[in-house]
Amino acid sequence: MSPLLLVGFALALAALGAPRLAAAGWVTRSPRLGVAAWLVLSAAILASALLAALTLLLYWDCAHDLAAGAWHMCLDALLGRHDHHRARAIAFAGLVVLLALGVRLVLSAGRLYATHRTLRSRLRLLVRAAGTGQRVPGATVVTHPEPAAYLVPGPRLPGRAADIVITSAAVDRLAAPELSAVLAHERGHHEGRHFEATRWMRMLAQAFPWAPCFRLGARQVDRLVELCADDTAARTARRVDLARALAAMAGSAGPAPGLPLHGGDALERMHRLLDPPRPLRRLPRAAIVTLCGATLTAPPVLAILERTLLAL
Repeated sequence: MSPLLLVGFALALAALGAPRLAAAGWVTRSPRLGVAAWLVLSAAILASALLAALTLLLYWDCAHDLAAGAWHMCLDALLGRHDHHRARAIAFAGLVVLLALGVRLVLSAGRLYATHRTLRSRLRLLVRAAGTGQRVPGATVVTHPEPAAYLVPGPRLPGRAADIVITSAAVDRLAAPELSAVLAHERGHHEGRHFEATRWMRMLAQAFPWAPCFRLGARQVDRLVELCADDTAARTARRVDLARALAAMAGSAGPAPGLPLHGGDALERMHRLLDPPRPLRRLPRAAIVTLCGATLTAPPVLAILERTLLAL
């Protein structure tokens, strides 16, 4: 069974789909949908690669039931019991690819988990050591000469409020409406589960550094989650207040791990806050959602199609 359809689909998504999505203008009009599109595209590329490797592993036999006999077929071929050297070589190639993909994903996920765990521990120490008596509802204030605000990395747990840290310099520099807009922005990150999205893309970028599409996707998702948080903040705060806060805190060298207020493209965000784009219409939105669904289901469909064509 040839994995050419799956490989071609993955290459098309990586070489053509990712750059076109990065250059698309509609993502600034609907950044949440843009983040979803990047997650779908990256998942489809990874699924295509995994299924292509599995196809190589199951190359030699198309007669038996795939679910019931796959393990025995793989074992027999790897041990050479089919007496077919070409099939055995292809089986080994598929096994090596599967193991390499799996190991790199596990190692990358482990490194990210360890990094975030260490960061959370350091932030707890920072809050205990540098916490001030200033009271800002919904946030912890730490003493620091540079203005900064950020959401502490961590999963969104049911009933748990966002862990927001803001520096004393930011509290002193920002007016009350601007401070409220900053907190609303950080709560937008928490409500939108933006850490999960950025962590997934960073994991792929670290696991497969030779794939430019994943590095591009990580940068784009980092950019788009900031636009999403701006839109969430704009529901309860004035856009001009958030823009002023962004200008006041731009270029800060303060401690800003995770998702800081001044992340993303500051100039793009300023223009978008002061001159918001028109929301995406229902028809284009429906077309994009449909395309995302088709992209996500394409890898298993192509795998089934290849097997069916070979069986004819």
